[in-house]
Amino acid sequence: TKSIVNRSSRVAFLATGADKAKALEQVLEGPLNPSLYPSQVIRPVTGELHWFIDEAAASGLSYK
Repeated sequence: TKSIVNRSSRVAFLATGADKAKALEQVLEGPLNPSLYPSQVIRPVTGELHWFIDEAAASGLSYK
């Protein structure tokens, strides 16, 4: 659950490929919609959050 994940010391997401570009853009830059993108509510309280993405997945982001 999000409450357990948000108490983790480290959380990592991995997104690769052009087919993930639109979803990644929505998760990181779009409006809050956790029912469609649950990763939007993952914000570790005292831990670290890391996104590992490739160039293709990042192609839809405004900050590259």
